[in-house]
Amino acid sequence: MNAIQLSTKLAPSRLRLFLASSKTVLVPNSPLREYDMHDGTRVFVKDIGPQIRRRTLLLTAYSGPVFFHILFYYCQAFIYGTTFQHTASQVLAFTLITLHFAKRIFETIFVHVFYRFSVSFYSLYLYLFHYWLLSGVFMAYYIYYPTCAAMTSASMLMDSTISAGSPTSAMANSACSSSSISLLSSSRETEETSLYFLSAVWIFAELSNFETHLILANLRIRYPLASYSSGASTSVSTPQSRVVGSSSAARFASSRTSYSAPAGGVGAQRFPKGYGFDLVSCPNYFFELLAWTVITLITRSLASLLFLIASGLHMWRKAARKHEMYKKEFGSQYPKYRKVLIPYVK
Repeated sequence: MNAIQLSTKLAPSRLRLFLASSKTVLVPNSPLREYDMHDGTRVFVKDIGPQIRRRTLLLTAYSGPVFFHILFYYCQAFIYGTTFQHTASQVLAFTLITLHFAKRIFETIFVHVFYRFSVSFYSLYLYLFHYWLLSGVFMAYYIYYPTCAAMTSASMLMDSTISAGSPTSAMANSACSSSSISLLSSSRETEETSLYFLSAVWIFAELSNFETHLILANLRIRYPLASYSSGASTSVSTPQSRVVGSSSAARFASSRTSYSAPAGGVGAQRFPKGYGFDLVSCPNYFFELLAWTVITLITRSLASLLFLIASGLHMWRKAARKHEMYKKEFGSQYPKYRKVLIPYVK
């Protein structure tokens, strides 16, 4: 790799080596004996373009919504031109959304283990659009938008200085009386018991999502991509001593899960078993969608619904691809009853 780097003048992260015959990608720092190589084997080198570390990408993406939701929640006068008291639904939505992304940042730093340490730099723009704009600016602006019932005397005093026929007054009245961004009437707040119930569902979804991430992290710690070896399929239940990501997370997950290994060579993956994985291939996506569904019900906002739909389509595509990969690689060993994303449905 060093010789290729000197010859091409490209960073190692941009270089991908693969066998000409089988298209098998050579994992950096893995012994060549693990590949089916012999005299005369041809190895191709491909420039995969500028790269960014996956951990850096995710930390950048997740920090955006935290910043924007704090900005729109606390800087009322600057954003909306008025001050008001947030409703119970707005306060709860702010709490749950910031906690969600704080959890994602924590997992990125301490839990997640990545098979691919870098991705295309251009994917950063897609992540910024999805997280900074959709779940950040767009959602925050409409979720914390002032309503008539929540306005304080200070905001009323400010409104009184605006003529009734002015565009600003008309726009404010429209937002209060029949907000076009709300799924339900803004005059009827979610009952307190409903908020408690939805909060409980959200906590369950987030804790379940965290559990599935621990299982995936432990799988990747036990079976780093560079150390796969060919052989018969086997079930492994004892962890390998290796510190990648969070070793405490790995020990926590390893206490109640096992993994099945395929009869493949280098680059083969194990499929996880245990909490959630016995029903669907990607329960981490299912529980995250459940959490965002709760937030959509709490906020009753079209902005939240649009983000839920966009995230759902993206996660469905990734889950379907992972599901088909599992079925192709493991064949009859992969549970036939296991669905793609939604238990017992699809």
